[in-house]
Amino acid sequence: MPAQDFPPETTNDQTLNARIKAQFIHGFLPTEYVLADDSGMFLRAFPERFGLTTAREFRALGLTTVAAENQYVLDLYGAADERSAYMAAIFVLITPDHDVITVEGRGGVAISSESRGTFGKGLDTIFLTETGQTIAELTTAEQLNYHHRGRATKRLLAKLQDDDIIWQANGHDLTQETGMIYGVLNVSPESFYNGEHVGGVADSLAQATQQLADGADVIEVGGQTTRPGFVPLTPEEEIARIVPVIQGIKKAHPYAVVAVDTYKYEVMVAAINAGADIINDVNGFTDDTRKLSLMATTAVGLLTMFNPRDNELSSDIASDMIAFFTDNLATLEAAGIARERIALDPGVGYSKNSDVYQDLAMMRAVERLTVFKRPIMTAVSNKGWAKFLFDLPKDERSDLSLVAATEMYRLGAKILRVHDVKSARHMTSFVELLKNAH
Repeated sequence: MPAQDFPPETTNDQTLNARIKAQFIHGFLPTEYVLADDSGMFLRAFPERFGLTTAREFRALGLTTVAAENQYVLDLYGAADERSAYMAAIFVLITPDHDVITVEGRGGVAISSESRGTFGKGLDTIFLTETGQTIAELTTAEQLNYHHRGRATKRLLAKLQDDDIIWQANGHDLTQETGMIYGVLNVSPESFYNGEHVGGVADSLAQATQQLADGADVIEVGGQTTRPGFVPLTPEEEIARIVPVIQGIKKAHPYAVVAVDTYKYEVMVAAINAGADIINDVNGFTDDTRKLSLMATTAVGLLTMFNPRDNELSSDIASDMIAFFTDNLATLEAAGIARERIALDPGVGYSKNSDVYQDLAMMRAVERLTVFKRPIMTAVSNKGWAKFLFDLPKDERSDLSLVAATEMYRLGAKILRVHDVKSARHMTSFVELLKNAH
């Protein structure tokens, strides 16, 4: 086949660029799978000069080597305080049956002060990931989690395996094919777990940074405990606790996904205005009609929970949970909230009388909830059922919590709400490696 020239690309539409490439090649190979991609670099400090025109700017400047391109970017950032950035990759796959599958992956949260690492090409050596390392310093497995093309690859494989359950949260597409690690960041001194260790904003930010480095996909800020017998804060008190922490995380890690655990309408408004991407409501968003209106006018993700604390459960807890989520999802969708924005929390630990056997039944029932085709949360970390079963104090429950989380993960609950992010990431990585071993 003689050399071919691609049709000209657009300057502002990655998806169209990738589709043009894929369709052009598919014209020559109509019976094959054809994959094309388009990548862009987005630097917050220089929005007028960068974005989809980066490669063209490099060519116009006569930069002919990767090292020269990297040095050019580093020189630009020499005096810049705002170093946040990300790479975005769009993949377009055309099948022999002419089906078109499109996915996106994003990676990187900042520009490094120097070029670091060797495992990668080009800008990989100056793009810092959530781990604190550049893309080029990561292992192959880590690149699947943090590299923009790695994340796009995972999304594409999930679509091809019909396991592409997406949780849309404020412009982020969270996927569950290798688990979502949801790190708990308590800023409530009354919390049942580690409340005595709650510090100021700087301490919370340091903890959030460590959780991101350990592999968290989401950081959840919680200012109001909902442990049994809790004393409610005023909305103003809760807002004062969480808003500075949300803003601090977003400033340090602009692409981090931040959730807020609250059941108060006023706090939800303040959290969203501060930059929160997900709202976790133990009351399922239906106890205050203002919540439905608020959620319908935003793009944030919703985590809705089955909360039986004020209701009696029947002898068939799984049926109770299915009935609740059937009604709850219908109510949320009727309010104008897309199902893709919603994830489910079975509510383990919220039994009316803290009956451990009800908690166990709720853990087991998550397999039945997969019928909704929504991400399901495993929220068993260090909760009271471990005390009731084995009389374990709260600081000795982590191993048992991980065992329970593993079983729920295998049953289909792939959002792991945990205090120990690193162990949870190791667990999901191992389970997936074991599942795919030959």
